[in-house]
Amino acid sequence: MPHDTRGMALCYAAIVLLSLNGLFSNSISLDAVSISQLRSVIAAIVVVIFCLSQSRRIRLHSWRDILLVYGLGVLMALHWVTYFHAMQISSVAIGMLALYTFPVITVLLEPFFSKKRIAITDVLAAFIVVIGIVIMGSDELTGINSDLLYGLMWGVLSAAFFSVRNLIQKYHLTHITTDKSILHQFIAVALVLLCFVDYPAVLTMPNKDIVLLLLLGVFTTAGAHTLLVAALKHLPVKTVAMLGCL
Repeated sequence: MPHDTRGMALCYAAIVLLSLNGLFSNSISLDAVSISQLRSVIAAIVVVIFCLSQSRRIRLHSWRDILLVYGLGVLMALHWVTYFHAMQISSVAIGMLALYTFPVITVLLEPFFSKKRIAITDVLAAFIVVIGIVIMGSDELTGINSDLLYGLMWGVLSAAFFSVRNLIQKYHLTHITTDKSILHQFIAVALVLLCFVDYPAVLTMPNKDIVLLLLLGVFTTAGAHTLLVAALKHLPVKTVAMLGCL
């Protein structure tokens, strides 16, 4: 399969799984930090099992790679927490609409990583994305209030973290295998958020939440982000970002 075709297939599969994230934000009775920490632990376990079953090495071999990969893990932790927080204080629709400003942010930031000038076509595509976001969110944006504004603010901040993480992944970590890179990022998220988990709530959460957390960790975390990182090896970041808006 040609690289572009493989990249497109991986990207669309990742997008389908990522789109399910919003379903869990208001369904699990935990705060955003606890959800993010637990999903990263579950995802890391899933990836470790996969790597062991394939006899793949998971060790990072240089301090540069360790610093970069774990730095991306911190960015991913910030992205998840701010995204879930945006949806919890406003609505799922507002959180998702704000997050999908990340193609615009990506188009503006990518020239600093690729050392290429911004293409006019990319700017036009980003502008169309903004129009689409406004149209889709017109009902939600009617009667704006403080919760809505805070939700938008946290959602856009989450989009910025997501964009920077994807750009660094694309331009500085292509030499690391997908499963190894994403595994250590999950570990970083789990470690960063470990001290902020609401342990009493976790210990008393209902069985329904446990099932939802398992689904979130396996499919929309381990599956989705592994596919996304793999797609970034074949496609420009702006292409992945624009496809995400579909």
